[in-house]
Amino acid sequence: MRLAAMAVMMMAGGWMYASPGTETEASYRVFRQPEDRLVVWDPRVEFGVGVHGLNEEQAVLLHDVGVRIIRKTMYWNTIETTTEAGKYDEKALAAWDETVKLCARHGITLLVIVHGNPPGVNFEHRQDGYVRFAHFMTDMARRYPTVRYWELWNEMDVGFTDLFGAGKDVAPLERGKMYAEMLKLAYPAIRAANPEAWILTGGIAEPWGDFTRGIYEGGGREFFDIMNVHTYGVPLWGSFLGRGMACRAIMTRYGDADKPMWNTEFGIDAGNMVQAWGYPHDRQPAVDDAKFFDDEMIREYKDCLDGARKYGLYQKVLAYQFVAGNECKPAGIEEKVRLPKGMTLDDYGYGWLRKDGKTPRPLYEWIKKLNFNAPLVSEPSREVTVGYGLPGWKPKGFPVDSMDMFETIKGVHLDGMYPTAIPLEASK
Repeated sequence: MRLAAMAVMMMAGGWMYASPGTETEASYRVFRQPEDRLVVWDPRVEFGVGVHGLNEEQAVLLHDVGVRIIRKTMYWNTIETTTEAGKYDEKALAAWDETVKLCARHGITLLVIVHGNPPGVNFEHRQDGYVRFAHFMTDMARRYPTVRYWELWNEMDVGFTDLFGAGKDVAPLERGKMYAEMLKLAYPAIRAANPEAWILTGGIAEPWGDFTRGIYEGGGREFFDIMNVHTYGVPLWGSFLGRGMACRAIMTRYGDADKPMWNTEFGIDAGNMVQAWGYPHDRQPAVDDAKFFDDEMIREYKDCLDGARKYGLYQKVLAYQFVAGNECKPAGIEEKVRLPKGMTLDDYGYGWLRKDGKTPRPLYEWIKKLNFNAPLVSEPSREVTVGYGLPGWKPKGFPVDSMDMFETIKGVHLDGMYPTAIPLEASK
């Protein structure tokens, strides 16, 4: 096959291609990892959601809208509650044991985000904190081998912890470099404890990209598998797409063009709508507040999900949040907003459900009808032929066909939920 007849992709250390026959460039993406392996991943966009808690009834509701992956926070400081490293609260661990079992019963994949400084961990002793965090992650990865996705910290570029300079007189670029120092310890620790684990950066919130550049400038490129951003704002799709494009441009600049990127928090609530546009009932002509909040949330989600499919920026997008209230409450909003009897502002917050945690909102019903994940549910895995060109290297355990200056790896199992790793060995 002539090179001109192929879709060609550039990868650090070699060329990757996907032929336009049975396979197309959109069929898979692939990148090289430093420990001598290729990683192949399914670029079909998947829609998930974050949860604060989870019970049997909610797991059924998630299943009914085709959600296969959820994001839940493991607070380090509620498990390791003293200054003694490795001394864990058994009650907190038992609760996590039940969560993992619940997800397994319902076929739900867990993305576990870990953050929260325990006693004795702070900016002044951050190097010790990074070491202690790596030890903690080793223990958690061993305890929960079925958890294969770990997200390290939450919006650590701007808050939630001081370990990387947030809240201190530290420039965002330097914060990113500090975060890279932690990755260099935590990444190999998790992978040693569970070689099937995949590591996400914590959701990056700052919009200008200095923190992201800092991760690369600090040598962190080899120590995470998936880039991750959080996007908010009004209109929601503006930051959802704009921030994603900006982050992808930075990744490309540092040789990570083909590494997956996720968005693990995006959403909108009534408070943000009021802050941006005023009260619906004050408009001319007046609009019903409650209906506007529900309808606008659907419109915002639609724009984001349409954009996710159109531009292919993200492999997975996880909304904030399955059950959540308002985080933006302008002064006087509780008294001025006009809601149905018995309803509060939190019934029109970030959640897909009302504040009772069981009553579906119109958004939930819209998501159910949309059936966004249908392609992945109907075809959760497939077999692909992967093109590669890495002089001096060959895949272990896979048949290879030579084609001009390229070679193809046949029979690669591509899972829509998890990447596939292909080990490499030096050619003789």
